[in-house]
Amino acid sequence: MSFKSVDRLPMIEWVDWWDKTILRWKEEGLPKNIDDAFEIREYFGLDRYRQCRIRPTKSTFPKVEYGKGIVFDMNSYKNIKKHLFLDYPFDEKLIEKWSVQQKQGNMVVQITLDGFFWFPRTLFGIEEHLYAFYDMPQVMHKINNDLLEYNLQVLDKFCNICTSDFVTFAEDMSYNHGPMISKKIFSEFIAPYYRKIIQKLKEKNIFIFIDSDGNIDDLIPWFLEIGIDGFLPLERQAGEDIVKLRKLYPKIRLIGGYNKTVMCKGENAMRNEFEQIFPAMKQGGYIPSVDHQTPPDVSFENYKIYLRLLKEYCGR
Repeated sequence: MSFKSVDRLPMIEWVDWWDKTILRWKEEGLPKNIDDAFEIREYFGLDRYRQCRIRPTKSTFPKVEYGKGIVFDMNSYKNIKKHLFLDYPFDEKLIEKWSVQQKQGNMVVQITLDGFFWFPRTLFGIEEHLYAFYDMPQVMHKINNDLLEYNLQVLDKFCNICTSDFVTFAEDMSYNHGPMISKKIFSEFIAPYYRKIIQKLKEKNIFIFIDSDGNIDDLIPWFLEIGIDGFLPLERQAGEDIVKLRKLYPKIRLIGGYNKTVMCKGENAMRNEFEQIFPAMKQGGYIPSVDHQTPPDVSFENYKIYLRLLKEYCGR
């Protein structure tokens, strides 16, 4: 990520596998007693890294139908706040163990925070969230200001134990044709909150990534303007091209970008995919990884072929 010479590139899976994929693999040779994603990474010989996912909702947060909302105005938001913002949303003793491994050079640590597009959507609901920028701007700002204060507090508490190597903000602001919002909306409702937390992260020398599915071509300059370092997962089916992005943004950091849809097609198709992204791999600032969760149409044998090729190309 620092564009310096290395003996080889990291070998990682930045996201856990689909549960259906793991179920298939257990029928094809993956040990049935392995369930934890970190244990699976160890089994496959991937490099050690741990992710701490910080969720702003407490266990008491009411369950709602997927995509539906629970906030409809300022009063409903104030009423739901007692179910938000847990003081310590992580296991301190576990993070202490990670810190020991990290200091020994044996582990990379990642923390994932809800972003300022993602979190309001969980409260408003998918469709109403997009209307809320226009219909409830004060509520939107109140939610994001509260989220900013919470993220800053959690970040300080976490880094007092273990300074994360990189932070990802969960956003999913795009679909396969581009952003779900305009630059104007981004600048008014999202950028101001990012600027404040980015300043804190830069002080701690932590790399900052945006995690957004879909086509993020238009989003990239918006986020680069406010200090974001990189992006993932770079979905090929949405038109993302690693080599193209590297040419447009020579110092952008990238993770992902390996087309998951070729992994069921055998070694030649997988090798061809590595050949396409290899020019970017040689230039630094890019860690190849599946461009989202490995789907269940990928056999256990084909995944092992993928890992063998990953090791080969990362070591070139």
